[in-house]
Amino acid sequence: MITFTPVGETVACHPDETVLAALLRSGAKVLFGCRGGGCGTCKMRLVAGRVDHGRCSAAVLPDDEKAKGAFLSCQARPLGDVTVEVTAANRYRRLAFAAIWGLRGS
Repeated sequence: MITFTPVGETVACHPDETVLAALLRSGAKVLFGCRGGGCGTCKMRLVAGRVDHGRCSAAVLPDDEKAKGAFLSCQARPLGDVTVEVTAANRYRRLAFAAIWGLRGS
């Protein structure tokens, strides 16, 4: 399971499914770009648990950022239950949660 803070949403994640794929499958929307680990648009922060970072550019996600919990949602696969922080920059939204970030559902 993936729990998103501060919104409190929980999403099931299939084995070998990325965080981004699980989010999109659940009907949530977030900002993302290339889906190949090269742009960094989908960067999020791991609060608890572990992820397999997958393929990602060291220029986009350097080791020091990984050590602080950063990961690219398009590449990272949870290794068990995880808690992930979403920020206004991620533009996470569901119609019910759009007001948290001042966004309108689209």
